[in-house]
Amino acid sequence: MRKALDCPYSLIDRDIICEHKTARVTPSDIKTVHNHDGYEIVFFLRGDVNIMIEPDMVKMKRGDMFFISPLVFHGLDLEDINGYERVVINIQYETLKELGDEETDFSTLFRSDVSPNMNHLRIPEEGLSEFVQIAEKLQECIESTEFGHAVLSKALLVEFLLLSCKYSALVTQQKKNSLMPQVVSTIFDYIDSHISEDITINTMASDLHYSSDHLSRVFSEATGDSLKHYINAKKIVLAQKLLLQNYSPYDVCFMAGYNNYSSFSRRFSKQIGMSPKQYQLANVLPK
Repeated sequence: MRKALDCPYSLIDRDIICEHKTARVTPSDIKTVHNHDGYEIVFFLRGDVNIMIEPDMVKMKRGDMFFISPLVFHGLDLEDINGYERVVINIQYETLKELGDEETDFSTLFRSDVSPNMNHLRIPEEGLSEFVQIAEKLQECIESTEFGHAVLSKALLVEFLLLSCKYSALVTQQKKNSLMPQVVSTIFDYIDSHISEDITINTMASDLHYSSDHLSRVFSEATGDSLKHYINAKKIVLAQKLLLQNYSPYDVCFMAGYNNYSSFSRRFSKQIGMSPKQYQLANVLPK
């Protein structure tokens, strides 16, 4: 995978974003190992592409639909940058919540029995055109300035989600067939288990019985990100979740495994674009 961005966190700045993308992709367009503050749907139609959703990587097949939860790291590995066709929908957390009711919780689409972070459906060939038609109407409506376009956009998104729920009940859930090297999966597991500690690559290497150079190399080759950068980014994700559970920024610093508040605050601000306290006051996200 290609080198990750310096700032892997992306704000979804509109209620709904929908794009049916068929244009040629250039390397500069590719974001690897990033996350969002809302939900993302990736509906794959054509190309030679692997998708990484921590901690797995799978080769996408026509009809694959991935539902990715907020703050989950994911990225793409394009074997061929020509002919990549997909529909990508981003939804703000509060927007998705408001679309449902007590009987209809659309967030369940974004988790599964095999993962609390994502869901993977494969839509059969005969069902693809209906999803594409709804998505294209949704994109056109979002870009419109006509009276009622925002209300109609939400209605079309609900139609897309309800159709997804129908297939989720009918289509066999896809078994995980990860292309991620085993040692990298072990690294992911280690980081998740020790995320509240002061993780160092040397300590990890000693605990896992590998050299630090080997761990850094295989992780970078598989994900496009440096191991040190990813550890720090994961700690900031933990800090985001803790801040939104109303822990004080000072307490969050140490709960996320940092030993110095100034260092934590600088790193948080660099990655998120605002201070821990500003983030806590400005956002409402899942706990």
